[in-house]
Amino acid sequence: MKEMMSFTTERLSAETLDRTISGTHSEIIAMFTEQVSRYLPPSCQQLHTPEAVNNWLNTMEETGTVLRLVDQQHVDQQQHGIGFIFVFPEPDNCYRVGYVLDEAYWGKGLATEVMRGLVAYLSNQKQAASFIAGVEPQNQGSVNVLVKLGFHLDYSEQGVDYYKLLT
Repeated sequence: MKEMMSFTTERLSAETLDRTISGTHSEIIAMFTEQVSRYLPPSCQQLHTPEAVNNWLNTMEETGTVLRLVDQQHVDQQQHGIGFIFVFPEPDNCYRVGYVLDEAYWGKGLATEVMRGLVAYLSNQKQAASFIAGVEPQNQGSVNVLVKLGFHLDYSEQGVDYYKLLT
């Protein structure tokens, strides 16, 4: 269900992942460290081989779209990915969304910036009416990002808190 999407924020650009870009698999393997993936679903915690990455991407793209994040401030250099956004359409103009950032980019406000950009893009381009994001309660950084953007705790299920934003 891969859909072409693209938007920019002040510091980042996001566009649908092109799996033919050289080094994509290595980039994902290097990014999804134990520290980065500890609060992510189990399917994101075993991305240690190109085959595992391929299987994971195939599964993600069956139901949604993966967008690759690039730091716009380093356009002169080779543009390596610094993270990914996940977008899954749900019924009634709702989108289930998520993100992951390379650990080197934590604490700089980039998650808030890119999620704000994603909400604006989907609201304007796809007439999104609401958004859902799941997060483990211990992942305080991601909880803070969601709350800062106006998401509210909607329900909890199987150790995951689900936050909702109505636009």
